[in-house]
Amino acid sequence: MEVLMVFLAIFLGTSLLFRMPVGFSIGLGGVTVFLLYNYSLTSMAQSAFYGTNNFSLLAIPFFLFAGAVMEYSGISRGIFGFVDSFVGRVRANVGTVAIFACAAFGALTGSTQATIAAISKIVFPEMDKRGYEPAYQAALMAAAGFLGVLIPPSMTGIIYATASNISIADAWMATLLPGIIIAILYAIVNFVHRRKVEPKNTEPFVLSQYVKNIGVSTKNAIWALLMPIIIFGGIYGGIFTATEAGAISALYGLGYYVIRKRTMPDSVSGNVKDMMKFTISLTGIILFIMTTANIACKAIAFSGISTELVTWMTANIKSPVVFLLIVNLLFFICGMFIDSNAAILLFVPLLTPIADAYGINQVQLAGIILVNLCVGAISPPFCINVFVTTKLKNVQFTEVVHYIWPFMGCCIAVLLLMSFVPGLSTWLPGLLR
Repeated sequence: MEVLMVFLAIFLGTSLLFRMPVGFSIGLGGVTVFLLYNYSLTSMAQSAFYGTNNFSLLAIPFFLFAGAVMEYSGISRGIFGFVDSFVGRVRANVGTVAIFACAAFGALTGSTQATIAAISKIVFPEMDKRGYEPAYQAALMAAAGFLGVLIPPSMTGIIYATASNISIADAWMATLLPGIIIAILYAIVNFVHRRKVEPKNTEPFVLSQYVKNIGVSTKNAIWALLMPIIIFGGIYGGIFTATEAGAISALYGLGYYVIRKRTMPDSVSGNVKDMMKFTISLTGIILFIMTTANIACKAIAFSGISTELVTWMTANIKSPVVFLLIVNLLFFICGMFIDSNAAILLFVPLLTPIADAYGINQVQLAGIILVNLCVGAISPPFCINVFVTTKLKNVQFTEVVHYIWPFMGCCIAVLLLMSFVPGLSTWLPGLLR
């Protein structure tokens, strides 16, 4: 336990107090433990290398590149129109469309901040016309921005799978159903907030026109919508692996970008060089964090803390549900203060053997941890999504936080449900095996 406390003191002290980049603070903590306790430096070097010597990690640059291509291709308006054709008649429809458009667009890009930026450009002007409060707009988009991380594919799912030795497909599907439920609850919150302000839609419902609108919007968004179908159809059809799916999605996205640039040049931005720079820089950051986190994990493993934790928790905590509630609290806090990838790499290897001792399904644990880390992005005081949207709308942080609580309540309710009902995380992965 002493080793873990020394590492956490150095890691949290340097990252929070001195604002050192998380990869460096993790590495400093890990190296300090190795030197302080005279652990083998050869083992430190080996863990740094072999931790990233994993074929599955090739999926990271591929999916990042595919996401960058989709972001630069200007598909956000097509996605928005597609969602609007289904729920556009609902009262408070702009907010509802924004929620589901974030889920759909984020599933293509895998980036929370890119999703917020792209969808906000479309919905904020329309929300202004409808009289949405600026602070509420910022809160809604901050909350909806992470939905795309829960709707696969996602980078955090790949990293979690690497850290826990479950399949990438299982890590992805563990959050799909919870993500859909959270989106529906968000839509209810938005409806309740706006129902007395916005009038009912008095236009008569014409089924033929409704179907026609869906058909037109689907046609406009078809190439973007085909990408996740190809990925998951290929994976679960046994045609290719998740890593190979990343390469195929990158090629598909590049082809889409080239065609769109030639046919509608005004609708795209940037160039392939910009996409490559984005992909290389973010891949480098992720792999550096993984390298330093593996050093830290090896140091903690040498201390025997994993065995001690399993023994202590199983002796003092008899209920698996109580253990899951502790996991919820731990990662809820981690999501507020620590980079999601770092939190996964540091704590998941410690918790998976404990979950096994309690007989908890590893896919259920994956779903709970991944959702918690997303919720941390909207949880005060260090809620990165809220900081992004306050800048976009030029509103005060405290004003946005006032509106964020109902959305956080939806997330907490789903997390509690996931803790008591394993099927929310395990049903879809089990069904698709």
